[in-house]
Amino acid sequence: MDEFWTAAESAFRARAGVFFRDLPNPSLSGDPRSFEELWRGLDGLAAEDAVPRPVTAAPLSGRVSILDEASRRDPRLGRELLASLESAGPLAPPQRAACELGRQAGTAAHVIAAGTDAARERGYFSSILMDFRVVQERLAGLVAGAALARLSACRLCRLLEKGDTITAGRETPGSEAQARALAADIRAVAGSLLGPSWTAVRLAAGDGPGAAERT
Repeated sequence: MDEFWTAAESAFRARAGVFFRDLPNPSLSGDPRSFEELWRGLDGLAAEDAVPRPVTAAPLSGRVSILDEASRRDPRLGRELLASLESAGPLAPPQRAACELGRQAGTAAHVIAAGTDAARERGYFSSILMDFRVVQERLAGLVAGAALARLSACRLCRLLEKGDTITAGRETPGSEAQARALAADIRAVAGSLLGPSWTAVRLAAGDGPGAAERT
């Protein structure tokens, strides 16, 4: 699904990924940095000779990539950055949906990595027993869900770039529902493989309906 992003967008996301992977303390708590300052730094890396643009003028795809890679580093950081982004100025519903899809895609990647390690340690990949197959399929489902979330975010970005706010607005409720469903799947996998304590610390309770509430 990443092939739908432009080369420049992919390069920016790669830079953001390196930045967040190297971040020693993945939290804004007690840190004066904000989404605005992080964006200025990353945008400066993209065009060193240019004056960094304020985040309110940043391409939506750049904001989505930052939230995706920050959440991949630590879901709590992605949550804090989205709150910081919203405090910089109101987001239109399609923009908010694209950002949330990016954040959930990154959160899914974080849980996939941690959950795969936990599943491997328990031998879930060394057996074809039905219970083990369920775990395998849940992890595979998260991989697919994250890829589709990025695709939906990309589509919203493209629609808004073209000024097609009517189509973007029409597709926003479905994108919001997709993000909520992915959040619920993330919590279900995290709870079963990583435990309630891990899940409570890293995933906000309001990120999506609980697995029992899914219909």
